[in-house]
Amino acid sequence: MALESATYISQLVDTNPAGSDVISQGDDHLRLIKKVVQDSLPDVDQVATTIITKATAPTTQIKGTIWYDTSANTLKINTASTSSTPVWVEINTGAPWAAGVFGGSTVGYRSFSVTKGGTNQTGVVTGTQTKVTWPTEEWDTGGVFASDKFTCDLAGKYHFYFALKLTGNVLYDNAVSLYLNGSAVRYANYFIAYDSGANTGVPTMQMEANLDLSVDDYIEVYVHQESGGDQVVDGSTTATWFSGYRIE
Repeated sequence: MALESATYISQLVDTNPAGSDVISQGDDHLRLIKKVVQDSLPDVDQVATTIITKATAPTTQIKGTIWYDTSANTLKINTASTSSTPVWVEINTGAPWAAGVFGGSTVGYRSFSVTKGGTNQTGVVTGTQTKVTWPTEEWDTGGVFASDKFTCDLAGKYHFYFALKLTGNVLYDNAVSLYLNGSAVRYANYFIAYDSGANTGVPTMQMEANLDLSVDDYIEVYVHQESGGDQVVDGSTTATWFSGYRIE
């Protein structure tokens, strides 16, 4: 009977044993196969996950299974508990360790800076909350800013800062706000007392805040003014801007 010498799986000869070998020597091959499997997989002391390469997600649900999605050419990992509905996230994008530093790059970093690009925003109606638009991106690391809002794609704590200036003199009660998912979550009030016009002014209203966000949470900027007439947001890039980044 032909019996190879092997320590690892790659050393097994798939043509052994020959059909002419006697059955009584089959135990030599069985012991060799067991030894080779154990030597090749020395740390497997429980169910082991695998790497699946195909265009559709694996149907067997095991936490930790890695799937190379050939339709998108992306590497994904299942983070849901075994036997639960699978949750496939791209490795180094939505995976649990994505906030760390990998290969010299901050794979979990998110950052953006937007302005009005030199164009004023009209129609800031008195007594009304008005959403501020941001047509110009200075940068958008992670592709997280679009349609005048930041949308969280990686849960964590984020820092936001913005400054906003109106072009006309304002009176009374003015405010700027950060909106989370369509509702005010932080605001700053700018009150200018009316004194026959002597205390009017054109202030730059500013705010910064730290927020703990979940995936798909979105952040917008709103302005409110009480001047008795419509106002205009100054579109100058030096007067009105909005930025943010992921802290952890």
